[in-house]
Amino acid sequence: MSNEVAVFDAKYPENWVVMQNKITQAFREMSIDEKRIIILASPLVRLSKATEQTPIEVTASQFADLSEIDTHSAYKQLKAASKKLMKRTFVYEDKDGDDTEVQWVIRSKYANGYVSMYFTDEVIHLLKVFDSLNPYTKYLKEDILSLRLTYSIDLYHLAKKYQGMGGFTMSLDDYRKELGTPKSYTRINNLKDNAVDAPIKEINENTDINLSYENIKRGRQVVGFKFTVKNKPKPKQVLDSKRDSYTADMFTIDGLNDKQLGRIVRNPAFMAEYNHLVTPTSSAGQSQQGWDFEMVKRLKEDASQFGKRPIRDYLDY
Repeated sequence: MSNEVAVFDAKYPENWVVMQNKITQAFREMSIDEKRIIILASPLVRLSKATEQTPIEVTASQFADLSEIDTHSAYKQLKAASKKLMKRTFVYEDKDGDDTEVQWVIRSKYANGYVSMYFTDEVIHLLKVFDSLNPYTKYLKEDILSLRLTYSIDLYHLAKKYQGMGGFTMSLDDYRKELGTPKSYTRINNLKDNAVDAPIKEINENTDINLSYENIKRGRQVVGFKFTVKNKPKPKQVLDSKRDSYTADMFTIDGLNDKQLGRIVRNPAFMAEYNHLVTPTSSAGQSQQGWDFEMVKRLKEDASQFGKRPIRDYLDY
């Protein structure tokens, strides 16, 4: 891998996580908080001209909001996880076919309310170069950060990677290796309970997909799993007897919470259709956070100005 980082691809907005598929192998044995840091850092690296000299800042408030914990706890967890990342390494095969070991983070700074990290060029490459030679997987940040269990993030990434194919098959040994499970998971019951059944339940309850599996057997012995990945069906809209009343309701924000409103204003279609409402010099035109704050505020004040399509349609992307 060259030290020169290729030109970044900024076509995916900030609310998307995009990573090379190789990164899941580097995730092995990481704590869930370490994985969350990489997930939060992903769009920050992708949408910038980051190098090894560029600080990537993850704030406690971001970590708290997306992980649904209080800010004080978030900073403690964020700092502890970043310290672990300083000691983490992973191995890749270079252009000569030789194994090369590299650190995730070469320097960290702990300030009031945020952690600033400097990633190695190899990590930056994994987070911003996506092409036929570097296959990748993408998903919404809020979906993956809703997951709490140790192996849910890894299994979700695998499921999204193979979603277009309808699923994937893995031997038990390959599955254990992919997730970096401990030796105690050589027992099939331990593996299923902690690294298959529980993560699948959490993924199905909190994300955009439904995941199921069946055993692959050789005789009576389980030797692998066959996973099936399906898109969640969109909820059917039940028409009211009074069509006009129903249509009017679709252009209001009644019943929508702040998290749903944030998801709506971050929808790429919403951003494209209402970008003309802000000037380049306004706070909404300067950053994603500024856009989110301003647009949610406008929705709450007068949702009728956003009439190009039913408001709830923007939740389905």
